[in-house]
Amino acid sequence: MKWLILTFSLLWLPAVAQEARVIRISIGADPYIVELLTLALSYEQTLSKIVSVRNVVSQARAIRLLGKKSGVDVSWLVTNSQREKAARAIRIPLVKGLLGYRIPLVHRDNRHALSAIRYIGDLRSFTFGLRSDWPDHEIFEQNGLHVMSFSQEQSGYEMLAKKRFDILPSDFVSIESALSDPRLHADHYVAFYYPSAVYFFVSHDDQLLYEQLKKGLKRALQDGKFEALFLKHFSSRVKALDLENKTIIELSNPTLPPSAPLEIPHYWHTQGK
Repeated sequence: MKWLILTFSLLWLPAVAQEARVIRISIGADPYIVELLTLALSYEQTLSKIVSVRNVVSQARAIRLLGKKSGVDVSWLVTNSQREKAARAIRIPLVKGLLGYRIPLVHRDNRHALSAIRYIGDLRSFTFGLRSDWPDHEIFEQNGLHVMSFSQEQSGYEMLAKKRFDILPSDFVSIESALSDPRLHADHYVAFYYPSAVYFFVSHDDQLLYEQLKKGLKRALQDGKFEALFLKHFSSRVKALDLENKTIIELSNPTLPPSAPLEIPHYWHTQGK
C-alpha cells in the first residue's frame, strides 16, 4: 500500500509542477504583440498560458484593472508619466519607437502642399487635425503648431476630406485604412517624428511577471529573436514609409518620461537601418 501511495505521489507531483500560469490580456491584440509576449515568456522554465478576456474595453480601464480579478495581467500602452505611476512599465520599446513617426494625411487636391517644407517653422500656417484624446494633440500644440480637435477618428477623416483643416498626422498602421477614401492622400515629402515608446505594463504588485518579461525581452534582444520578429511584422511597412527620401520634422515630446531609454540605440528603429 505504501508503495502504491508513493508511486501515485511521484506521478502526481510533475503534473502539478507543469501547471501553466494564466496570463490574461485584452481580446483583439495585434498578432505581433501576442507573439512578442509569448517570446518573452518562453525563456522561463515556468509554463505560461496567454488567455484573451473580453471585459476590458479601454486603455484607461485596462491599466486600472491590471492584476485585478476582473482585469488583465499585461497591457501594452504608449507610455507617459501618469501611466508609469499607475502601473509598472517594462521600459523596452515594443515597436522600437516606430509609432513616433507620423505621416501627413492631406486632401488629394493639396498633395503637393508640403513639397517645400524643410523646418518646423514652415508649418506655422497649416492647421493640424487631431483627436482630442490622442497624445499627438498635446505634442503638436506644445511644439507651437495650430491644432483643431475632433472627438472620433472617422469624423477626423471626414473633416479633412471637407478641407476643415490641412493635415491629419497618422501613424503607419491607421493610415492604411484611411487611404480607402479616394479624397485623402499620404504625403510623399514629409514625415513627423517624436520619441515615443510602447511598453508592456503590469501591476505594481506583480514582481514575478515584471521580472519575467524584463529578462525575456532582454534575452530576445541579445539573441536576435526580437529583431527577427520585428522585421517579420514591420519590414514592409517601414519600407513603405520611405523615410530616407522624406524630410523628417522632429518634434519634442513633453509627455515622454525622463526614464525612457533613449540612450540605448538598439532599442529603437533607426532611419535608414
